[in-house]
Amino acid sequence: MKKSLFALAIAAIIGLSFTSCDPTVKTNAELLTGATNGWVLASATSEPGYELASGKIATDLINDGYLYESEVDEIITFKEDGTQIIDPGKNVDPTFGYQTPVTAAWNLSLDQSTLNMQIPFFYNDDNTSYNAQVENCRIVSLTNKEMVLAYTFTDETSTAKGTYTFTLTYKAK
Repeated sequence: MKKSLFALAIAAIIGLSFTSCDPTVKTNAELLTGATNGWVLASATSEPGYELASGKIATDLINDGYLYESEVDEIITFKEDGTQIIDPGKNVDPTFGYQTPVTAAWNLSLDQSTLNMQIPFFYNDDNTSYNAQVENCRIVSLTNKEMVLAYTFTDETSTAKGTYTFTLTYKAK
């Protein structure tokens, strides 16, 4: 009886060791770079609502007028070498934003809870390329199909002075 209990205990330990080393569990870096066709913005919200120049309050950044049509279909592709490609997508505005793909940098915090990246719709001063400042985005959730980021910032220059959190949901393309 003792031998069969001992054998059963050994089998259980071996079985648990195989399940704890599940090769299908991926790191955040693997999930980010695994979307080889890139990530496209699916929804974007602001808390509190962001005041636009028109005085309108935007809580849904896509539908309330904060983002332009040319910004909504931009594609972000994260490469294993730490580069991020921002592709303007199909809705290119010839007077504003990206005209061709650009390369930026990205990285993860040591605990993989923060993604440091260029947010595509944060442009440089002449609105033609990304803002060189890296944005620190908290990873709310990340799977191979969906990435949800929270970006908190203080706006001191526009009519919308205050602290805001943009929640950005991207879908793997």
